[in-house]
Amino acid sequence: MRQAVKKRPVSGSIASVKIVAAAALLVLLLSGSVARATPESDAAFEAGKALNASKDYAGAAAKFEIVVAADPSNDLGWYMLASASRQAGRCDRAIVAYKRYMDLVPAMPDPYYGLGLCLLNTGDKVGALAALRHFVAVAPAKSGNWKTHAASVVQELSAPPPPAPAPGAGPADAAPPKTPPSPATPAYNEAQLLRDRGHVEEAIVKFKQAIALDPRHSAARTALGELLLKIRRDDEAITVLRAAVDKNPTYSLAWYDLAFALRTRGQFAPAVDAYEHYIKLKPGDPDPYYGLGRSLQHLGRAADARRAFETYLSMEKRPSERRWVESAEAQLRTLAAAK
Repeated sequence: MRQAVKKRPVSGSIASVKIVAAAALLVLLLSGSVARATPESDAAFEAGKALNASKDYAGAAAKFEIVVAADPSNDLGWYMLASASRQAGRCDRAIVAYKRYMDLVPAMPDPYYGLGLCLLNTGDKVGALAALRHFVAVAPAKSGNWKTHAASVVQELSAPPPPAPAPGAGPADAAPPKTPPSPATPAYNEAQLLRDRGHVEEAIVKFKQAIALDPRHSAARTALGELLLKIRRDDEAITVLRAAVDKNPTYSLAWYDLAFALRTRGQFAPAVDAYEHYIKLKPGDPDPYYGLGRSLQHLGRAADARRAFETYLSMEKRPSERRWVESAEAQLRTLAAAK
C-alpha cells in the first residue's frame, strides 16, 4: 500500500510567511527519513492521541511531529498530525501533513476534506475547490454530513458573481433579490464547529437550536441524527432522522442515515424501506445496496439479499471500499451455502 513519496509543491497562493513555515516543517520531517519508529516515538504517538482526546490540539500536533520525524512512512502519524494541526489553527502545517499522507495512501478520500478547508483558510480558492470536489466525488455516503458540508462549500465557491446592472437600469430592471439565508445558519455552523472540536453536548444543543429556528433545515436535523448515532443514542437518532425525512422527503442523506440507524437497532423491515427511498433518490450510489443486502438477509429474504449484494459488487469500484467488497463477497458465499 505504501508508495514512493512524490514531491508536491505548496500552493503559490499561500502567504509567503506560511510557505516558509511549511517548508521548514517539511525539511525538519524529511531529515528523519532514514530513521524508524523508536520507543520514544511510540510513546509520543500515544501521548499525541491523549492530548488530541483532551482537545489540546497544539500539544498533540507537537507529539505527532516527533512520530513522523522518526518514521516518515507512518501514514497514520501524518494524518493525525494534519488533523491536529488543522484543529489548532495551523493550516500551513496541516497542508504539508495532508499531502504527505496522500502520497503514502493515495486512494483514501478522507484527507481531501481537511486539505480543502485548510487551502481555503490560506487563500487558495482554486486548490480548495479541487480538493473538496474530489472529496465529494469519491467519499462514500457513509461520510455523511462531512460530504454534505463539502458540497455546500463547493457550491458557494463556484457561484458566479452577480451580473453588474446595465447602465441606466432602474429598479424594475434589477435582478430579483436572493433567497434570504436560513435564520438557522449561524447556529448550524457553530454546531458543526463544536462537533468537530469534540464538544458533543454543546453541539447537540446548538443543532437543536438551529432546528428550532428553522424546522425545515434538513442539514441540521441530519447532522444531529448522525452525531447521536456516533455516541450510540440510536433511538434518539431515529426520532430525529424520521422527522428529517418527514419534513423533506427528497433529502437523500437523511434517508441513508435513517436506514443505517434502523438496521443498527435491528429494525430491518423499516430499514429496507429507508434504503429503497435513498436508492430512488441516488440510483448511482453503491453504498445502500450493502446495507440493504444485510437487512434483507436478516429478514430471511435470501434471493433479494443476493440481488442487493450482487448489485453492490457490480457498482463498487472505489479502492478505499475494499473491506466492504470483501464482506459482500463473504455474505454471498454464506447465502450460497445455505441453499
